[in-house]
Amino acid sequence: MQDLVFFDTRPRPDRDATPRSRRYYVWTVGCQMNISDSERLEAALQGVGYSPAARPDEASFIVLNSCSVRASAEERILGKLGELVRVKREQPDTQVVLWGCMVGPENRSIFERQLPMVDHFVSPSAVDEVVSLAPNSVYTLDEPALPVRDQEHPPVSVHVPIQYGCNMSCSYCVIPLRRGRERSRPLEEIVEEVRRIVARGAREITLLGQIVDSWGHDLPGRPQLADLIAAVHETPGLLRLRFLTSHPAWMTDHLIETVARLPRCMPEVNLPVQAGSDKLLKIMRRGYTTARYRALIARIRQAMPHISLTTDVIVGHPGETADDFAQTMALCEEIRFDKIHIAAFSARPGTPAAEQELDPALAVPEDEKQDRRRALEQLHERVATERNAQLLGQTLEVLVEGESRGKWRGRTPGNKLVFFSHPDDWAGRLARVQITQTSPWALQGAARPA
Repeated sequence: MQDLVFFDTRPRPDRDATPRSRRYYVWTVGCQMNISDSERLEAALQGVGYSPAARPDEASFIVLNSCSVRASAEERILGKLGELVRVKREQPDTQVVLWGCMVGPENRSIFERQLPMVDHFVSPSAVDEVVSLAPNSVYTLDEPALPVRDQEHPPVSVHVPIQYGCNMSCSYCVIPLRRGRERSRPLEEIVEEVRRIVARGAREITLLGQIVDSWGHDLPGRPQLADLIAAVHETPGLLRLRFLTSHPAWMTDHLIETVARLPRCMPEVNLPVQAGSDKLLKIMRRGYTTARYRALIARIRQAMPHISLTTDVIVGHPGETADDFAQTMALCEEIRFDKIHIAAFSARPGTPAAEQELDPALAVPEDEKQDRRRALEQLHERVATERNAQLLGQTLEVLVEGESRGKWRGRTPGNKLVFFSHPDDWAGRLARVQITQTSPWALQGAARPA
């Protein structure tokens, strides 16, 4: 699901005198789903009387929300757990929870032996279970926690999970093993949650799922994502609506038509291709061909000519030859994505690709993986530079998220990052910004009168 994010909670300085016994520290590695889970957890902990701590040694309740998509993510979590050994030694009453995708039924007993600094192991997205482990709660929640707690500084953009788990069997992915099979949340529940979040000040909602287009197939009546989008679109006060991550095998013409028709739906689609070779897509168990992918892109661009397209690509998957990689480069050159999330293959235990990696005839040497990653990054930087340069001089609508290094920071409908200077308070507002400078990764501009 897009970029792997290392997210460290940095609360504003506290003005209350909450004792350490009722302070928490949450540290998150992973995708937008993990970040959303952690935001919801923090809101719930604050709802039962806890306050955030800036450092783990200032908290009595520490939660590490983990990711298993790449080895680097697990290494970061294990490194953080190593830092907590001292905290536990100096303050033995500290409770440490390892939460998220690293925790599965097949490794829980192993972790219990190898990670003695951890008191509790909790499966992904189980917010209520984590909250129940907090030993010094002073309240109980009277309704499910929202990922919006601070009324004075509400987030402008909020991710709302609409589905958990995944039914796909992609060769390289550990998510189905750790998050289980797909479970869609009911439409009415999601719509009500979005209404509450927007009422507290959010202006943009991103509907979140591992395969977001498959939402609803397990619910009575088998509603479609397009139905949910149409319902959420009517939320009073909502300015923008997005969704991710899509799958080429699940995206329908009805969904494309709905997004194109509804004005609050932003012209952006994240559609992972993973590889440009049909042979490799079959090895990856992706369920489509490059011809089908190209045809889908053509239909999306026909319906929304100004669409911003992002994708995910894995290089160095077992079985990928130099010719396979050349086909991936050619496809990316042809489609000219606005953004490519690139990852060198990382074997995850329990997946078919991990077994394939053991075969010397299939494994791609690490230095070759990195060479291919760098080559695709260079192509992406060139294409992104050219695409963004076309925006020079245009005036774009920017939803301002906040300040960054003395400038206002926001995003265009196509989700391109924009910075501009202005003396007024623009947080949470729509600004008309004329683009004065472009780069592959961000745009600079000047605010124009409405």
